[in-house]
Amino acid sequence: MLLVLSWAFFFSDPLFTAKNLYFRDILQFHYPLRKVLVESYARGEWPLWNPFVYLGQPMLANPNYMALYPTNLFHLVFPFDYAFKLHFILHPLVGGLGLYFLQRRLGIEAVAALGGSLVYQYSGAVLSFLNLYNLVPIVALLPCVGWSFVAALEGRRWWRRCLFGAVLALQIVSIEPLLAQCTFWLLFGLALLHWLQSGERRDAAGEIGKTAIFGLFLGVGLAAVQVLPSLELLMHSHRTAGFDFEMHSKWSLHPLDLLNLVIPNLFGNPYSINRIFYWGETFHSGREGFLVSFFIGAAAALMVLLSFASCRRRLACVFFGIAIVGTSLALGQSNPIYHWLFEKVPVLRLGRYPSKYFLLTTLALSVLVSLGIEAFLRHGENNRRARIQKIIVGLGGITLAALFVGFWVHWQNRPDAPLNWIRSGIEPRLLSRKDLSAVTAQVLAALRQSGLFLAIAGGLILASAIWRRTALLAATLILLMVAELTSQNLSLTPLISEADVDFVPAVNEYLRPGSGSQPQRVVNLDSPAFLPVRLLRAPSRSAAWYTLYQRRSGQPLYGIAQGLQYSIYYSIDDLNTIESDVLLAAALERPWETRIPLLARLNSATLLSMEDLPGYRVRAIRSFDTHSDVMLKAYQIDGALPRAFLVSGVEHVDTPAQALARLVTPSFPVDRFVILEDPQVAVRPAEGDPGAVQILDYRSREVLCQVQARVTAYVVLLDSYYPGWRAKVDGRAVPLLRANYAFRAVEVPAGNHRVEFSYQPLSFYAGLCISCLTVLGAAVVIFLNSGRRGRIG
Repeated sequence: MLLVLSWAFFFSDPLFTAKNLYFRDILQFHYPLRKVLVESYARGEWPLWNPFVYLGQPMLANPNYMALYPTNLFHLVFPFDYAFKLHFILHPLVGGLGLYFLQRRLGIEAVAALGGSLVYQYSGAVLSFLNLYNLVPIVALLPCVGWSFVAALEGRRWWRRCLFGAVLALQIVSIEPLLAQCTFWLLFGLALLHWLQSGERRDAAGEIGKTAIFGLFLGVGLAAVQVLPSLELLMHSHRTAGFDFEMHSKWSLHPLDLLNLVIPNLFGNPYSINRIFYWGETFHSGREGFLVSFFIGAAAALMVLLSFASCRRRLACVFFGIAIVGTSLALGQSNPIYHWLFEKVPVLRLGRYPSKYFLLTTLALSVLVSLGIEAFLRHGENNRRARIQKIIVGLGGITLAALFVGFWVHWQNRPDAPLNWIRSGIEPRLLSRKDLSAVTAQVLAALRQSGLFLAIAGGLILASAIWRRTALLAATLILLMVAELTSQNLSLTPLISEADVDFVPAVNEYLRPGSGSQPQRVVNLDSPAFLPVRLLRAPSRSAAWYTLYQRRSGQPLYGIAQGLQYSIYYSIDDLNTIESDVLLAAALERPWETRIPLLARLNSATLLSMEDLPGYRVRAIRSFDTHSDVMLKAYQIDGALPRAFLVSGVEHVDTPAQALARLVTPSFPVDRFVILEDPQVAVRPAEGDPGAVQILDYRSREVLCQVQARVTAYVVLLDSYYPGWRAKVDGRAVPLLRANYAFRAVEVPAGNHRVEFSYQPLSFYAGLCISCLTVLGAAVVIFLNSGRRGRIG
């Protein structure tokens, strides 16, 4: 109840008002994709294909959509915006509860387990995941997987093993390589602890192996409906080759971040326009850190040190080891052996940003906090060693507090010293943007606050060594830790008003397709990281205004909520198909006089840009205010190909590379010839006017065309060619061909025909069958073993 009530108080703003989260990718990426997903469910269909992005892409197969995650059920009960934010804010609570029950399973006292769970629930690392829709579930699932694993080992009942597999399946659904390793290391530590504490270690090893293997197979089986389509997408996406080390390790934990464990807001406030109150770009790949905060609090840090006075030595050593592993991996490029691991462990190349591993460290530190509180609760009058340890930790905290306050007093009198130190850590090109006085004041205030909490916590630890009423002191200490965490980490959940969440920019209203219109695409090749704006008209310096500016400047993918379809663009998750990524690179490397014809060949009828473009094949049609010093211009691309058209000529190539080279050749007559890679297709010349195609019905998974062919020809549909798409002509299945490097084509004879394209991915239906059979198998296992007690072989 205390965990729930404190959670309701901490998240009272998003829970009881219409405000919503917005930072980073939330509104620009996850929010519009979520709209498409929920609308697919509302139509009573599986959300398998998204026609709005990257020339059309798989939807459920991309784990970033979280298409099969239980929080989708919120949309059955609540309005979209409320259900959307509830997904974020619920997971810290479930994480706190999961860690509480895990610790109780490990034998930690209730009050102590509560303290550690509160530290985890409001830690900087956990709250930093609140700007990552697809990753925030891990903060709940990591401790819950640990709890269900320990329960399965202790109970030795099949229903508990099935529960472990079910929780593990939720983790597998997200398919995040680095965070999956966090789960592995936690389970490894818990298994080692169970083995060390067992009297019959051979039997314990067998039980661990049996539970782990059964849980893994059950988890993979339950998640097969997600896993199989995702593996198929992986093979066809940019990630199939993995990331190079520079990209993989881009957001690593910097050693200086370790100071942030006890000093809040060490690098200032990143939630401001141009990060004017932030100075950590040099240490975090030119931006704010992937995890904005690592703060657990000075009082909690002292409890971690006091955990070494715990009588549960094995438990303390195991979780201390887990913390070391998590921190070592999180250091990434700052760890001298990490590059070697990257080369030797291929699965690492599929993920990126090692600082994610610090969530494992945070969980381990939170358990150590609980052990420290247990040691704090035990009065040491009959244990001289425990009393001495308390005195040492208490005096150490007070000494460190004096040091912090001493630095604060010294720098108050000599403000140039910290200011120059901070200035030296900022790249020269960024200095003009920074409010160095405000940044310095923030750092000094954080130093003073840490000193204050260290002094109070150290005093409480000293008092516990001589005072019998340690329960009252422990309650005071827990309140102190919560006060320190919540007072600082509340800033990690910046909010925006409902009106600004639902804000539809003028450019999207203008481009919104009308009913009955033939589908056309919008393209915007302006880099989201390097827009030419210098002055943003905003009433305050909050980064929320930059979020609104990005929408006003036509940045995809927000417009898909208004029905806009985009051709090629920068991918945030690198899970778009290789072809769309290659076409983007091909467009960007060409001058405008050859870039525009290529965009026209992708059914791109409208081009958005902050730049003034040359008049070759583009006509300016309207400008839009972006509340900055630069206007957004909309251009009509002349000669843009329709989404579906007929051609009678055929050119044959042997490889996709040859098809791409021919497609991007300006002289290639794309309106008369189709490029095919199928060796069984014969080359043929074009024969005048082949006829016409009209799209009668365009849906996410079905496209119906009416064809009037004067000669034998090919219907070319400028949607992504991808496994699972099928074609029928007049109700008869026909081969679907890969055309013009990335698209679809179907051969039709002369005459009038109805051509239907439908998406029926085998990977999804096979995965669905496996998942259903797994559920049935688990139910049978539980039923057959119901009522049995003790050990089941």
